[in-house]
Amino acid sequence: MRPELKSRLKTGALGGAVLLGLTLGLGTWGTALVAVILALLMTNEFLSIVLSLDDRVEKRQVFLGVVWLVGFFSAIVPRMEYELLLTSFLGLFFYFLATASRHASAPELLERHLRELVYGLFGVLYVGFLPLFLPLIRDQAHGARWLLVFFLINWVGDSAAYFVGLRKGKTRLYPAISPKKTWEGAWGGMAGSFIVTLLFKLVAFPAMSWAFVFVGPVLVGTSAQLGDLCESLIKRAFQRKDSGHLLPGHGGVLDRFDGLVVSAPVMYLCIRTLG
Repeated sequence: MRPELKSRLKTGALGGAVLLGLTLGLGTWGTALVAVILALLMTNEFLSIVLSLDDRVEKRQVFLGVVWLVGFFSAIVPRMEYELLLTSFLGLFFYFLATASRHASAPELLERHLRELVYGLFGVLYVGFLPLFLPLIRDQAHGARWLLVFFLINWVGDSAAYFVGLRKGKTRLYPAISPKKTWEGAWGGMAGSFIVTLLFKLVAFPAMSWAFVFVGPVLVGTSAQLGDLCESLIKRAFQRKDSGHLLPGHGGVLDRFDGLVVSAPVMYLCIRTLG
């Protein structure tokens, strides 16, 4: 076994065990804690990629503070997503307006300052807000099982895509953005997601509808793979190989959970409509 793959498997097994223990063992509050921690770690990595001006440390602290507040208030007062996003937008806009004079010496600096506001707002929505759908999934009827199904769809699909692509991959999926991904790997990941969902229904979750078995893995698995491509687009645009170095064999937290955060709202929607 290659050292890189061995490190990847060890990190994945340990991280998966911790994630399952907190989300399944500690209920909705444990899941909310995991969601906020993931949001903060991924937002920090995202900001390290997109911020470049001299006040980037201060800006990072402001954005992380906003993400923490969004996670905290969404945990104690559910269904406040619209209000939290609107308040975050206004607060960050006012902050960038107040600090614009620092960069007014040159038009290009002011333009970069405004661009960093747009990047940061996107980051708050992308990796600061989307993970907060995890406690919403956990809070549903049979929430623990639904959350486990969600993790299995992501993890089995990702592993199947990796190994099928490694052995059988020939046709590039989107070489302009992610040269290593293949259509064979994508279809292998989709098949893995479907098989694990079907087995879970038959063995441990008879209440799961057949509509979800046939539609859920397709939508959730596809959105997870698109989430992976979205992160690849960001890294390629900023010429970065990894979002960070926190997870051996995986890179950064965003590298490991890019598909999960994008597919979480899709999973929530599937549960509400098909579950």
